[in-house]
Amino acid sequence: MCGIAGIIGNEDLVTPGRLKALASALAHRGPDGEGIAVERLRDLGRCVGFVHRRLAIIDLTPTGHQPMRDEIAGNWITFNGEIYNYQEVRKDLTLSGCVFQSQSDTEVILKAYAQWGIQCLQRLRGMFAFAIWDSKREQLFLAVDHFGIKPLYFHHRDNFFAFSSEIKALLNARVVPRVLDPLAVESFLAYGTVQAPLTMIEGVHALLPGHTLLYDCSNNSVRIESYWEPRVAEGATTCSTREVLLDSVRHHLIADVPIALFLSGGIDSSALAILVNEVAGRTLDSFSVTFAEGAYAEGRYARLIGERFCARHHEITLSGVDLHRLLPQALDAMDQPTVDGVNVFVLSKAVRDAGMKVVLSGQGGDEVFGGYATFARAPLLYACMRALRHVSAPPYRRASACVRWGDGVRGRSRTIESKISQLLASDGSLLSIYLTLRQLFGPLARARVLVDRASGDSLKNGVPNAVADRLQSSAATLDAFRAISLFELRLYLANTLLRDGDIMSMAHALEVRVPLLDYKLLEHVWSVPEREKRDARLPKSLLLRQVIKQMPREIYDRQKMGFTFPWEIWMRGHLRSQIEIAFTSTGGMRWALVDQGACTRLWKEFLQRKGGVSWARIWALYVLVSWIQKNIDPP
Repeated sequence: MCGIAGIIGNEDLVTPGRLKALASALAHRGPDGEGIAVERLRDLGRCVGFVHRRLAIIDLTPTGHQPMRDEIAGNWITFNGEIYNYQEVRKDLTLSGCVFQSQSDTEVILKAYAQWGIQCLQRLRGMFAFAIWDSKREQLFLAVDHFGIKPLYFHHRDNFFAFSSEIKALLNARVVPRVLDPLAVESFLAYGTVQAPLTMIEGVHALLPGHTLLYDCSNNSVRIESYWEPRVAEGATTCSTREVLLDSVRHHLIADVPIALFLSGGIDSSALAILVNEVAGRTLDSFSVTFAEGAYAEGRYARLIGERFCARHHEITLSGVDLHRLLPQALDAMDQPTVDGVNVFVLSKAVRDAGMKVVLSGQGGDEVFGGYATFARAPLLYACMRALRHVSAPPYRRASACVRWGDGVRGRSRTIESKISQLLASDGSLLSIYLTLRQLFGPLARARVLVDRASGDSLKNGVPNAVADRLQSSAATLDAFRAISLFELRLYLANTLLRDGDIMSMAHALEVRVPLLDYKLLEHVWSVPEREKRDARLPKSLLLRQVIKQMPREIYDRQKMGFTFPWEIWMRGHLRSQIEIAFTSTGGMRWALVDQGACTRLWKEFLQRKGGVSWARIWALYVLVSWIQKNIDPP
């Protein structure tokens, strides 16, 4: 796990000082080593520079140093992530005559590319974002793993190309100007996070999960392609779900350092603890966060699992005072504004302070095994919408019905009013319904907050059109379970949970691994008939059945909570003063796109418990204006 970056351009742009600035900006991701490499292009006056910051997990010796060069092919690589099946791929390459100089998975990727070209991706199993400089072709090859666990951002303009693990590294090294993208601001308000490939910075884009990018220096062209999409496993599989789960867990335990576990007390992390115990015994230290506010605390459930299946269980009690102290650091760590992630920041700090460098997480369980309410609600609403459209009146009468419905519930909840009106006025597709259910600020709410909406026809419900169109097309061939799984994987998981998990854990140089997000596991689950994945008696029934004999009933026989802080309480208490300061401050770009008066009014309504204003909306506005102040208008 590391930080990577690179620049291709004229010599006056690819300077040692700029490359060093990139490395310094990524130092927190890799405290174990720094590497910079520069190679001149055949076109005189241009060169390519690679940067790497190392967090040593596999092959701790200097032979794992990056950027790494293939002495035979002449190619360079800078790599962030882990290839869990690198030993298997290495054996295949050795049989083909390849000779290795290290024990690292980095060299395996480099040799695999020399042997198979971009088809090497079909053999890699893990989480990764890497860049390979093909010296003979003078092409830059970028790739991101199947789920987007490891982020990669890029910027392209005339005869210049740059990439990095973090957007702020590009800003701090002055590779790109500090200019907000209005589309990204609207996208953020819609979902509490920016929907890729958009980013908050104009001209900087995120490489989507399961995608590659090829930059050709000869004609300054960029070609982006998909190499994998969630799908049903090809051919019949003889493996059981339990066998596939254990295989994924076994691969994720490969490391030359100790591994810990994020343990929330929910089904996913509890299942991981049970599976790891079966594979490796009681070897993991588990970590959980709990609160004095009992309604939010899951500590006793985490203890049930941690004390039974883990070597040692660590419980971190967090108060509003503690968060007030840590919040400035968490806000500084945000690569882009997000309503999520502070919880991961706090837990990651505790795990790293305990001396751990790698931790397992249960992320992905809800998306793969159907744990969210959207798996039930979206198909139900879809069926209702189809029935309504089949027997209903023309569009103008449906619009009239929306108005009458809005008049009936006005004053009770603007959020509910907005969502129902939005559903009735939508095209009725499963994707439109899903997006409406997931939205934080609907179209009308965004219109009240934004000074000038610039989306035009570029966004569909806050999602870039190209992404929405592709999801719509893919969902047309899927059953409802797989369609919602696809939406959750590509939107909420990739753009919120995984992105925040990466940036907030790497702020503490901690590697987070997600065994439930193995592409072989996903393809297996998608191959299982839908009836075996839905059970009104058991949540995430396909996963739960694999561990139900070992799992205490208290873990799964209760209402799903989700891991969240007592924001509702703390924002009216310990955090109130700093939120008010943010909303009342003037100057800079903070209020160029967002209406200060609208933010202040929503804040007052939240404090007075009027209008059903949720803490999430206030928090979103707060982190947005704070992020702009820190990154667009730095002091």
